[in-house]
Amino acid sequence: MWADGARAMSFVAAPPYLYLGGPVVREDWDTWEEAMIRFGGKIEYVVLHQSGGGDSFAARRIGHDIRKRGLRTVVLGRCSSACANMFLAGVSRQFGSSTLSAQTVLGYHGSYNKTTGELNTRRTGDYFAQMTNGKMDEAFIERFIKLENKRGLLRFVHKDQRTSDKQPLAMLCNGDEDRRKRDEQCEKLDDVDALAKGVVTTWNLHTVGAPKPPTKEKTSEAAWRTKESALPAALSPR
Repeated sequence: MWADGARAMSFVAAPPYLYLGGPVVREDWDTWEEAMIRFGGKIEYVVLHQSGGGDSFAARRIGHDIRKRGLRTVVLGRCSSACANMFLAGVSRQFGSSTLSAQTVLGYHGSYNKTTGELNTRRTGDYFAQMTNGKMDEAFIERFIKLENKRGLLRFVHKDQRTSDKQPLAMLCNGDEDRRKRDEQCEKLDDVDALAKGVVTTWNLHTVGAPKPPTKEKTSEAAWRTKESALPAALSPR
């Protein structure tokens, strides 16, 4: 692990990149604000990587700020739920090309109660329509935000990063499929892909290095934060 991601997202600033990885928690908004104070004028790209999601409120709040600041987003590896929502906020949005071995997958679904896991039916799909400039229409959005099982996902992959020629560019999984047989058991969405639905703004891959572990040595710009600190994420130059 290049940073402690047990309780919050890890933040690694390597201007012009800011790497965000791991689970999303409510307190990540505070860390985001500090990152923008420290590095805001130097950051152009937010790289989302290896995150299964988490707190949707914090993710959408960060997402709106990403869009307000005109930042670009890049995705590496798994990025689902709250992570994918943040990615969707970039003014330009690209799959990344790096040395990470994991296939990059963007996954979308609705919002769920943290305690019971039940679907939050009050949360609308307005965020998705707004961030894709209407390329995700209401009927399409309803299909994935109403998935009852929180393990269900609308999954997107890049056309040049598929594991095989038969792997669909987009598929809707209910959440009860065998993980090893998703390509067979999930619903293949014909004529649907990340570019057509405004999830990415181009098929061009953005070459970016995988995030490196921050050091514990203090620098003039940032300091290492351990999991015992008030802000559980790391802000450190590469």
